[in-house]
Amino acid sequence: MTMDFSGQVAIVTGAGGGMGRAYALELARRGVAVVVNDYGGGVLGEQNGSSGPAEAVVAEIVAAGGRAVASGRAVGTAANARSIVQTALDAFGRVDILVNNAGTGIAGPFTAHEDEAIERHYATNLIGGHHLMRAAWPHMAAQRYGRVLNVSSNGALGVGGNAPYAAAKAGMLGLTLDAAIEGKPLGILVNAVMPTSYSRLIEQIPDPATVAWFRDNLPPEKVAAAMAWFLSRDCTRTGRILLTGGGRLSSLVYAETGEIFDPEISAEKVGRRIEEIWDETTLAPVHNQAEAGARYFRHLPWTAADTPDFGPDVERG
Repeated sequence: MTMDFSGQVAIVTGAGGGMGRAYALELARRGVAVVVNDYGGGVLGEQNGSSGPAEAVVAEIVAAGGRAVASGRAVGTAANARSIVQTALDAFGRVDILVNNAGTGIAGPFTAHEDEAIERHYATNLIGGHHLMRAAWPHMAAQRYGRVLNVSSNGALGVGGNAPYAAAKAGMLGLTLDAAIEGKPLGILVNAVMPTSYSRLIEQIPDPATVAWFRDNLPPEKVAAAMAWFLSRDCTRTGRILLTGGGRLSSLVYAETGEIFDPEISAEKVGRRIEEIWDETTLAPVHNQAEAGARYFRHLPWTAADTPDFGPDVERG
């Protein structure tokens, strides 16, 4: 049965091309009114942008019978985030969906980049998404409904020579998992995706064969098609990290390995038993801080009258 997106409004950042354009077109095809946000700058964060790419995607949507407006504001500041959200409110009266897709690349040795380049990178890849969530949050909370998708990357798991990108994309995971807990009682569901897709960032890879493999097998449209469910009314899951590309979809979780417990623990004892720590044969998924904290109770029982406050939990399942 076709999912119902009627009456909904979405903001998609970095939507002037690549995956952002695919998200905007997919949502518009399903009847969502879309704010197509893109400042039109370069893939490495160059500031000489324009609203042209966003306007071109708006023209595509309108030509196909959809509704869309362009926003040429660069993500990265609180003021611009408020302006982008206000664009949605002025044009369509509400905001239901936020796709934090905007991102830039900054590969190279750990000490290779200028201070300003590092700070601009974090502003686009992490801080901008945080500000946009802050700006949209009160409107979603007031209507008791919202869907947020934060675009992370498997680069957050480490690749080498990509520290700012890895750190910013890992930050998007923490932002997602914490906001999911706070948002659930308000009807705001927050998930993250690690997409594997052909994009302008992939075009920077020096090996032509690798670029060709991505181009031939991993079109951005398949990422948007998979993620549309997580942006729909049908979705009831929150605080999840999805991996998708080329038609593949799975979920990533944090997990704890084996453990040791010794009230008289010392560096020497750790050294003697370190292999027990590295044992991955009995991995235990950990979905949130409450679950991580509760694992200590097996060794250190809680005896106070009240339940310890390790933070609110998220329902599993």
